[in-house]
Amino acid sequence: MGKGDALIKNRDRKYPRLLFVANTAFFIYNYLLGVIKTFRAEGFEVILAAPQDEYSLMLEAEGFRYIPIKELDRKGANALRDMKLMLELYKIYKTEKPALVLHYTIKLNVYGTFAAKLAKTGSVCTVTGLGWLFTEKSIKTLIGSFLYKILYKIAFSIALSVVFQNRYDQEFFINNRLVRKDKAFLTPGPGVDTDYFSPECCQDKGQYQDKCIFLLLARMLWDKGIGELAEAARTVKPNYPHAEFWLVGPMDKENRAAISESTIKKWEEEGITKYLGKVNDVRPFLCGCDVAVLPSYREGTASSLIEAMAVGKPVITTDAVGCRDVVEDGKNGFLVPVKDDKTLADAIIKYILLPQEEKIEMGKYSREKALREFDKRIVIDTYRKIINNVTECIQ
Repeated sequence: MGKGDALIKNRDRKYPRLLFVANTAFFIYNYLLGVIKTFRAEGFEVILAAPQDEYSLMLEAEGFRYIPIKELDRKGANALRDMKLMLELYKIYKTEKPALVLHYTIKLNVYGTFAAKLAKTGSVCTVTGLGWLFTEKSIKTLIGSFLYKILYKIAFSIALSVVFQNRYDQEFFINNRLVRKDKAFLTPGPGVDTDYFSPECCQDKGQYQDKCIFLLLARMLWDKGIGELAEAARTVKPNYPHAEFWLVGPMDKENRAAISESTIKKWEEEGITKYLGKVNDVRPFLCGCDVAVLPSYREGTASSLIEAMAVGKPVITTDAVGCRDVVEDGKNGFLVPVKDDKTLADAIIKYILLPQEEKIEMGKYSREKALREFDKRIVIDTYRKIINNVTECIQ
């Protein structure tokens, strides 16, 4: 059965059905909302599947049908649980009969693709990053990465297309013969809605006028470089007390790299950072800050920085995969080495001491770069091309 034949059963459906599957509803809401809204507006029936969390209700409030996934274990490898996940996904795909399933994150790219094959449904994988199995060095991760390379190679031979969010990951998979070059597509991350995130959504800083605010918007994980930012803040604050360091994002306690609440509270008590929690609308915080900071060890794509750029903010980040591409050093921000709090502190001070005109120009260049390179329309066009290639019979 060819890739088009696998989808013929959907051609009599007036609205071809797309099923987006991710490891959290948080991921779908924060990174895919613009994409799924666009495809729905174009006539596709869009259904979502992910483990239940508070963002599930928010997605349903947006008018999407939401299917909860129960068997996804994000903490580690459990063969029995993973087989249960594959069976659960198979039952969903068999019942829903989508024209195409779009998977995100490691386990769903693998077991979701296997389930889609069994259900005779076409699937597309999106690699949002390599994950800790590929980036950490230990006996456990070496064994794990070896096994997942095998699983990836099998899954990606089955998938119709594989989307990568940065060129380094794409090259890694192609060079390691884990995916055929003709199947690999590249997007600038999940893209950003440059109408929703725009300078026009910001008003005067008001009560923050006399502050210089550095915002880190991410899950509270060590590998986001939050520890390095705390150390840099400890260096900067004594000489520049008007500098403030905001942390915004969920705790994500299930993640093996999670920072404890007690550690974050200790930083607050010391007066070096302010934790503002998890928020549904990040725009007021992006507008209130002067600079977005993300000293991450590695990203698929630094989405929070791209959102900040779209609002017109300079950024400071690491010279790491998924981060370096958002910054032209000295033009819209600064690049620093990974795990180097001293150089990070220097970059923060360098920004503080810039003339106001240069700060304004950096913000303008960020906005221009976001429009030129990271607009969601670029991502949507890529997925549209993939969908058109494999669903010609239902267009």
